[in-house]
Amino acid sequence: MNSIYKKVDNLSRDNRETTFKLIAQQILKDFSKGLFRAQDELAKKCFVSKSTITQFAKIVECTGFRELQVRLKIEYENNFTEKNANYSKHLTVREYYISFEKWISENYDFLVDFANDIRKNEEVFLFPSFQTQYASTFLIDVLEKHDYQANIFNLEKDFNKLKKIEWENKIVLLILTGRDNQSLKLIYEYLTSMGSKVYIICSTNWKFDNNNTKPMYFDNKLCQRNYVDRNFWLINLFKLLEELLMTKEY
Repeated sequence: MNSIYKKVDNLSRDNRETTFKLIAQQILKDFSKGLFRAQDELAKKCFVSKSTITQFAKIVECTGFRELQVRLKIEYENNFTEKNANYSKHLTVREYYISFEKWISENYDFLVDFANDIRKNEEVFLFPSFQTQYASTFLIDVLEKHDYQANIFNLEKDFNKLKKIEWENKIVLLILTGRDNQSLKLIYEYLTSMGSKVYIICSTNWKFDNNNTKPMYFDNKLCQRNYVDRNFWLINLFKLLEELLMTKEY
């Protein structure tokens, strides 16, 4: 059976702003939370009719909405529920927080360097994945609170703005997580070719050999559970960054 998730994901990447693209994006957003809306509720959420939802289901090669929902639930259970349940069985709350503290300690130099560069440049360009929008908004609030200029890029709306900016010596933070990494990878390659200094938070699957790139890797075992964990770790990380920005000596 072909992955129904991938078919929905492909529709969500359409260059055109279509009704089906909006529906696909809502389904993916709900999927990341383990939420599966009834057809009426999904139609209302997307401001479309039930018949449009049915048409969408047929576009992704389902007989109707019921089959679409069932197949999405099966994929979610096969890929997420069992993994999370098994991992949770041997992870206590104390162990979880100890792991987070260890992660911070191992990447403390990354944070200090990032804080120093923010101070020097007084401006940061942020390119988050779709999954980390919550944490990214928190970082923007932190930076603006201390009078630093913060620019967050929406991959869908702001892509054309890239070439209008002089990127040499700019400070950039990319967060690579989720399924929109291909676009972020292209942005990374463009920014480094233009001379930007790029800080990256990502999984250990990524490798970088550019001298202007500083990666910080997620703990894959902990952060694979769901997008909530990744946002939790990032928000706490950015809170520590705020403390560093307010401290003259580390």
